[in-house]
Amino acid sequence: MPQAHSFLYSAPRRDYKRLPTPASPRDPEANLQLRIALQDLGFEFGETILNFPADDVTFDLLPREQLREVELPFVDRNDILAATTRPPLSDGRQGDKKKIEPANTTIERMIFDHYFRYFRVCSRSHVELTEEAAALLPPAMKNRAIMTFYQEGCRYMYLQARGRPRSRRSPLGQRTAAFLLRVEEIWPGGPGLVAAWSLNAMATLSWCLQLRHRYSWMLENRGLTMVELHPERSPAHANSYAWVRDWRVTPVFDTGGELPPRSDEERRLPLAFD
Repeated sequence: MPQAHSFLYSAPRRDYKRLPTPASPRDPEANLQLRIALQDLGFEFGETILNFPADDVTFDLLPREQLREVELPFVDRNDILAATTRPPLSDGRQGDKKKIEPANTTIERMIFDHYFRYFRVCSRSHVELTEEAAALLPPAMKNRAIMTFYQEGCRYMYLQARGRPRSRRSPLGQRTAAFLLRVEEIWPGGPGLVAAWSLNAMATLSWCLQLRHRYSWMLENRGLTMVELHPERSPAHANSYAWVRDWRVTPVFDTGGELPPRSDEERRLPLAFD
């Protein structure tokens, strides 16, 4: 039976002279909720892949010849990787306070090759769709092509359509974006990918809970799906995640399938997995 393997990033390092501890990955509860949802699609619980960085701290994407090789002998071509952390495609270039370290591994870069079909920029404060993805936005949502977010919380700061002035702050309200990417094969003959995330940990958890309890049908979508979350204030003493599960969700668009490789996409690196 095919399996869903967790694909986890490391929590922030408190001491840059030390390696991240394997016991503290990012977004573990969100990942658990996503894998439970994937069980209904026929995927058993698999292994955990720790996509953790190397010794030297960097937020930049290294050249391909400098990437670390990864071997995943337990991954089968019918399996999927389940990711629940914002991909750090641009963290080294944005200057945000809140960043995620890319692992700069071969498998991470192959996953990023798929992300770059849909995102020109992706950091904590700034997400910009590619022209191909933005062209599929409905007319009333064209200003989701370029999105700027507050770093305290993660609600919208500005929205902007390509070639148009950005929106003012006041009409945007308590909303943020969340994304779902489904890839049939990360590399030819390799496993698939299901990635669900928002701009901070609580919004990501809410989105994965929603996919488990209310929007599991979206997991069948191929390509990119975008929704908006309407966060609610946390209870003073929460003893469950029920209040997060009830956040309102507004669909924005989906690409109706995987977009083709970009003309500037580099040839993917081989990966040893069997």
